[in-house]
Amino acid sequence: MAIGDYVGGQGPHDAKIVIVGEAPGKHEDETGIPFSGPSGRLLDELLLEVGIRRSDCYVTNVVKYRPPFNDLRQLKTIGHSIEEGIPQLWNEIGEINPNLIIALGNLSLKTLTGKGTGSSGIQLYRGSLLPSSSMDYKVLPTIHPAAFLHSEGDGPGAMKYGMRYIVKMDLARALEESQTKRLETPHRVLEIIRDSVALQRYIERYYPANANKIVSVDIETVYGIPVCIALAFNDWHGVSIPLLDIMKWQNLEGIPVHELAAMWKIIAWLLSRKDVLVIGQNIKFDEDKLANICGIKIKNIYCDNMLLAAAIHCEFEKSQAFLASIYTKEPYYKDEGKEFNWKKDKVDRLLYYNAKDAVVAYEIFLKLIEAAKELQVPGFPNWLDSFFFGYQMKLHEFYRDIEYVGLLVDNERRKELIKEYEEKIKFAEKELNEIAGWEVNSNSPPQVSVLLFKQFKLPQRQGVDEDTLVALEANTVKKPEQKRALELILLIRRLRKSKGTYFEAKPDYDGRMRTSIRICGAETGRTSNSLLKPPIRPTKVGLAFQTMTKHGDIGVELRSYFIADPGYSFVEIDLSQAEARIVALLARDEKLLDLFARKEDVHRLTAHWIFDVPAPAITTELRFIGKTTRHAGGYGMKKHRLMNIVNTDAKKFHININISEWKAGKILDKFHAFSPNIRGVFHEEIIQALNENNRTLVTPFGRYRQFFDRWGEDLFKEAFAHIPQSTVPDHVRFSAFRALDRFREDKVIPRFIGGKTPFALEAHDALLGIVPDDYVNRYIQIMIGELEVPIDFSRCTLSRGSLVIPAEAKVGKTYKECKIKGCTGCKNMHDYKLES
Repeated sequence: MAIGDYVGGQGPHDAKIVIVGEAPGKHEDETGIPFSGPSGRLLDELLLEVGIRRSDCYVTNVVKYRPPFNDLRQLKTIGHSIEEGIPQLWNEIGEINPNLIIALGNLSLKTLTGKGTGSSGIQLYRGSLLPSSSMDYKVLPTIHPAAFLHSEGDGPGAMKYGMRYIVKMDLARALEESQTKRLETPHRVLEIIRDSVALQRYIERYYPANANKIVSVDIETVYGIPVCIALAFNDWHGVSIPLLDIMKWQNLEGIPVHELAAMWKIIAWLLSRKDVLVIGQNIKFDEDKLANICGIKIKNIYCDNMLLAAAIHCEFEKSQAFLASIYTKEPYYKDEGKEFNWKKDKVDRLLYYNAKDAVVAYEIFLKLIEAAKELQVPGFPNWLDSFFFGYQMKLHEFYRDIEYVGLLVDNERRKELIKEYEEKIKFAEKELNEIAGWEVNSNSPPQVSVLLFKQFKLPQRQGVDEDTLVALEANTVKKPEQKRALELILLIRRLRKSKGTYFEAKPDYDGRMRTSIRICGAETGRTSNSLLKPPIRPTKVGLAFQTMTKHGDIGVELRSYFIADPGYSFVEIDLSQAEARIVALLARDEKLLDLFARKEDVHRLTAHWIFDVPAPAITTELRFIGKTTRHAGGYGMKKHRLMNIVNTDAKKFHININISEWKAGKILDKFHAFSPNIRGVFHEEIIQALNENNRTLVTPFGRYRQFFDRWGEDLFKEAFAHIPQSTVPDHVRFSAFRALDRFREDKVIPRFIGGKTPFALEAHDALLGIVPDDYVNRYIQIMIGELEVPIDFSRCTLSRGSLVIPAEAKVGKTYKECKIKGCTGCKNMHDYKLES
């Protein structure tokens, strides 16, 4: 067949399922059979895995002709259009009269339902049961198989490989729904409360009768101020209560002030009760707004759906829209809130959306609890209670208190740094422009591309990101002025980012720099930080503390403008080479564990093995490579990645070293020759465990992870890193929980900034505290004692013994000036003695 030949539908004319794709591709054009190429083979595989036979389905496309270059915009060049095939598609569907239509991709979704705009539409609506826009059929959209084929080459339509699992869940729902034509979506009663009597009646209807007294809570905000709150005691009846007289904003009949006040009192009474268990989606956001703006405090936060979803399947999305698509039959509805327009839409739309959020969150909670109870976590038979409720949910309060503390800012020092960096940028740009012969904007990819690939005639690369420039400098560029130009581009970018991100960051009104902490920031259980968006203020404030580097001049200068409060000191407690010690334990590397026990400088020794240089002669540069190599080798990194890390970090920290990819490969070979157990024991046992345990790993603390990436090196690298990188922050948090109990015993908690916690910053293996000067020694004693409690690896997927990770304390009046307070053989808190 020639390009542009007609490719019709195929399948039984009494099929219960019709599958609609977008348009034929190369293979379909050649065979005249829809979905006969790679996309079709993948579709067949996914269907079969959930119990659907392709031969039982009628398969067709919206467009019946292959577009030139597979670009639908080019259809007109062969005399066809998308619109011309739509009537025929409906005729096909009418003749088949299926129970269900599966829409693959954006075009099919839009054509069959009228929903979804742009390339992200299918991501939003996939998994939803929707009515067809013509005739009377139900449609279930999901991701087109071609998206996964693109991902193999990281193309424009790339889709994360693990999303195949979600598509299979969609197809499993399709099989279930294909048994009947009836479209059944949840019946929910959504109510707007306009007076205190109605609110009281609603609460009295459910509160006494609800044995567990679980209530779902959700708020909507305008400029960061809560304007309404929704409550739901079940998954079918939710109410939304205005907190402000938002009806009057649209010249509607308003709510009297005394009624608003009465409703506030009822809400405050309900949420302050010990026997009321509050659930929600990202409930930390709602709690913060209610407490700090409305003065309504939640007494008992029981479950955050986002945290429970992350604990069950950390690799998947945690948004309510995604969770609803998996755990409920509620069609995608979040645009009802996102696209709400005060000038065009009646306020009732926002209130009903608010109520729906609460009831949907309640249903998600029920399904998540059910899924968690069914989850079998080896070594943790009561995982839901012991890990999630006994630990993970405690992180909510832990990080909420940390967020409140913040760091006091020395504004004069901050202004000095801004001026210094403006001068540094100015001089670096002048030098770069002299080399180029014209003014180059280092942040402009087109301009940097012109300089490198046209003017310098360097080998063409797809982008000009940091990794690409570092690789060019290490492997390709020979001329000194070109090398210097690359160095300057990277330097200018770094200086600009540091100035704009760190030194020009805005503190809060009380002069403290704060951060917003996302508890489920990474699959390993590590947190992530972001800026804050306070009410009313036009711009975000604060700083993502975890992005602050500890090393190099930028790290030192940044820390210099954070100062301890009068009468207090900064005390930073961190673990010594924590991940490297865990890798050594998992690798059963007794020699390395013995070196750690003897307090040898393992990174210096690693450099000694790699470069065959006597240990006393190892320079700072060589030790740096030794440290980086141990990290890279432990987690299965390859030579290209090691080269990029070494060269990039060396520039950041002003270490005079640069290695090629070839050299990085040789370094890794030597490392693994001296540390054979890394691959021979640790890596081999991880791969074996993945193969035998349905691709799951469990850490010593019960953190569970199932891997969904393609079987191979990328998955293995993630798996090698998971136990060490998860264990360290979990150990730090468990230690902090025990320490907080002991601070309470000492009755010192009220003296900490904010009166709840000394901790102002957490960085995976370290905690920064702001501590009263007269309590510093006792604080260090307690913290080091708790951090040096042995970690029991007997219940870990790779069962091992116990491991003690030494901790050290640094004390100072500015963050920059924190100096080590050593200890003498502190095996536990009783042995701790401060050095004089």
